[in-house]
Amino acid sequence: MERVGICPICSSVSGLNTCAICGRLVCNSCYDFSRSVCIQCSSGVTFSEISPERTGLI
Repeated sequence: MERVGICPICSSVSGLNTCAICGRLVCNSCYDFSRSVCIQCSSGVTFSEISPERTGLI
């Protein structure tokens, strides 16, 4: 089931993705799929900084 709502970054109404760092629900345009984080958290983030609990890798 897709989550739909208002993106807190750009205010668009669409499907939402969860940022692995801050937990914010953001739209596809504001989500960095390669890092599984929002665009505000994506600058300077390395994969090792993202906790396994947040990414579901454990």
